[in-house]
Amino acid sequence: MEKLTRRKFLGVSAAAVGATALGSLPAALRAAMSTPPAGNSIADVKHVVVLMQENRSFDHYFGTLQGVRGFGDGAALLQRSGDSIFAQPGAAGSVLPFHLDTTTTSAQCVGDLAHDWNTTHQAWNGGVGDSWVPAKGEMTMGYYTRADIPYHFALADAFTICDAYHCSIMSATGPNRTYLWSGMIDPNGMFEGPIINGGDESGLTWTTYAERLQVAGVSWKVYQVADDNYGDNGLQYFTQFSSAMPGDPLYDFGVASVPASGADTTVGDIAAAIRSDVLNGTLPKVSWIVGPAVASEHPSYPSAIGADFINQVLEALTADPAVWASTILLINYDENDGFFDHATPITPPDGTPDEFVDGLPIGLGPRVPMFVVSPWSRGGFVCSEVFDHTSVIRFLEVLTGVMEPNISAWRRTVCGDLTSAFDFSSSTIGIPTLPDTATLAELAVKECTTLPAPAVPADQSMPAQEPGTRPQRPLPYQANATSIADVANGVLRIDMTNTGTQSVHHSIYANNYRTDGPWQYDVAPGGGSVEDSFQVQTFGGGKYDLSVYGPNGFLRRMIGDLGAAGAQLEAASSYDLTTPGHNTLVLTLTNSGSVPAVFTVTPNAYVSDAPRTYTVAAGATAVDRWDVGQASNSWYDFTATVDIDPSFSRRFAGHIEGTGVAAPGDTIFVDGFEAAA
Repeated sequence: MEKLTRRKFLGVSAAAVGATALGSLPAALRAAMSTPPAGNSIADVKHVVVLMQENRSFDHYFGTLQGVRGFGDGAALLQRSGDSIFAQPGAAGSVLPFHLDTTTTSAQCVGDLAHDWNTTHQAWNGGVGDSWVPAKGEMTMGYYTRADIPYHFALADAFTICDAYHCSIMSATGPNRTYLWSGMIDPNGMFEGPIINGGDESGLTWTTYAERLQVAGVSWKVYQVADDNYGDNGLQYFTQFSSAMPGDPLYDFGVASVPASGADTTVGDIAAAIRSDVLNGTLPKVSWIVGPAVASEHPSYPSAIGADFINQVLEALTADPAVWASTILLINYDENDGFFDHATPITPPDGTPDEFVDGLPIGLGPRVPMFVVSPWSRGGFVCSEVFDHTSVIRFLEVLTGVMEPNISAWRRTVCGDLTSAFDFSSSTIGIPTLPDTATLAELAVKECTTLPAPAVPADQSMPAQEPGTRPQRPLPYQANATSIADVANGVLRIDMTNTGTQSVHHSIYANNYRTDGPWQYDVAPGGGSVEDSFQVQTFGGGKYDLSVYGPNGFLRRMIGDLGAAGAQLEAASSYDLTTPGHNTLVLTLTNSGSVPAVFTVTPNAYVSDAPRTYTVAAGATAVDRWDVGQASNSWYDFTATVDIDPSFSRRFAGHIEGTGVAAPGDTIFVDGFEAAA
C-alpha cells in the first residue's frame, strides 16, 4: 500500500478538510449530544446507519483508554512461558506494546501489516496467542494514545464503546465485510465460497441481508462513490449486485454512486447525500456508508482524516434534530490489520457446524473498535458483551423483524445482538470538550510527510492505562467455575456454570505440565453447566495448573498437587445477589482431610482489606463473604491458599453481573480502574 504523500492528500481530500472547518467537530457532536431521544423503546428507532472503517485492533487504538479492557487487564492470558500475553516473543527477546508517537514520527501513516488468513491464524497459534511478532513483525505491537487520536477518544467518552467486539474471521477486509453484509463466508462451499482471504471476494451468489430487506419492504441504501470506495462495498462482491443495471433496486440502492455535490471530494459527496436525505425525510431505515481509501483509517492513511469523515457523517445526520433523535450510528472496523490485541478471541469447540475451514476455526477474529453513537448511548459507557459483525445484522433483525438465516447457530449462541449497548430509558444530555478535526487532519498530513518512520524502542516497559473509569452497560452473563480433585482417578474436574440470560463461552488453558489445549466450551444460560475432567496424574505426575477464562475479565486459576495435602482441600466460589447494591462473593472453604487447615484469602485488587484467615477442622467447612457490590462495584480478585500445602492455590477474578449501586462519593471500579462515583 502506498504511503500518503502531501501531493496525494492535497489532491484527494483538501476540500474535505476545508468542509470540516465550516462545521467543526464541537458543533456536530454538540448537536448529537444535546438532542433528546425520540422515545424510550427500540420501537422508536427509525434509522440505523452503519459506517465500517478499516484495519485497526482494539489495543492498537484503545489499549490506554480508561475503563476498558486494555493494557491494565488484570486477567490477561498467561503464556506457557509464564509471561503475560503482552510480552510477545520476538527474535531478540520479548516485544511489549510500544507507543506510535505521532508528534515525533510519521506514525499517523504507519502502514499496513500482513492480515491474511494464514498469518492471522499463525499469530493466534491455536488459541495460545503468542506468535504475533513472527507472524506480523514487530510493528504489530504499536499503539496510539489519546494525544494521537483525540477525536476517537472523545467519541468514546461521549457515547458508548464496545470492548469485546470482534471481527468475524481471522483474516482480511473482504471476508469480514462479507460477514457484515451477509452473515457468513459460505464455509461449506455451496455458493462459490468459502471466502477466507482478500482477493477471493468476487462472484459470490448467496443472498445478502440487503436483499432480504428489499423483499420485506424495508428501506435501505449504500452511500458511496462507486469508483472511489476502496473495494469496501461488500455488496459488490455478489454477482446479483455487480451485474445489476440502473432501475434495479440492487443497483440503485446498493452499487450506484451518490450525486456529485460540488464538494470535489468523495467524503463531501457522501456527507451531502446523507444530509439531503435527512433534511428531506428520506433517510432509509437501514444505511451502510462506504468511504474512500484516504478516509478509511487504513494504516497507510491518517486516522485523523478518518476522524474528519466520521465527523462529517455525524454532522449530516444531526442536520435535522428530529431525525437524529430517532437515529443510531454504528461505527466499527472490518478487521485488525496485523495489529496486536491481547484478548485472544473465542473460537468454537471442535466439530461446531459452519465454523471451520480446512480444519481451522473461522473466528472469532481479534477485537476491533466499535462505537455506538445515538441518543440512547450517551454518557461514555463501555459495553463488554461479546459481539462480532453478525451482531450488527442481529440488531437489525430485532429492529426490522427481517431474519438472516446465514448466521451460524454458534454465533447466535456466543455473540450478542447489540441491544445491551443501549439504555432506551436514558435522556442524559451533556456537551463534552472536543477537538477540531480540521486542525487534526492538517497536522496529520504534515506529520506523515515530514517526520521519520516509527521504530521499536530499544528500551521497553509495559504501557500504563489511563487512570479513571467509565460506567458499564449491564451484561447478560453470570459465569462461575469450580474444581474438585479426584485423587482416585488422577484427575481434576472443573464444573462451569452460568445463571445469566446469555450463553457464556469459556476457554481452559494449561499454564504448566502440559502443552495441549486450550479447550473451548459454551455454557447455556439459565443454570446451564458443563463439566470436563483433566488427567493430571498422567501429564504432571499429579501436579496441575489450569486457568478458566470467560467474558468481562472472568478468571479462575486452579493450582495444586494430587499427591499433597491440598488434594483434600477446596475453595469454591458462588454469588449472593439477594440484597440490592451488596453483591457478595461467597467462598466456601472445605477440608475433607484428617488434619486442620488454615485457609488464607488475599485480595489481589479492588479492595485494600487485609488477608482473612480461617482455621477449618478436618471434615468441616468455612464460609468467607466479600461484599464487592458495596466495596468495588462488584469487581473482585482474590486468591485462596492453605498452610499445610504451599502448592495449593485458587484464584477468583471477575465481575458479578448483578445490581451493584454506588452512591456519590464512593470509590467505584470499572474494568479494573478506580474513580469517585
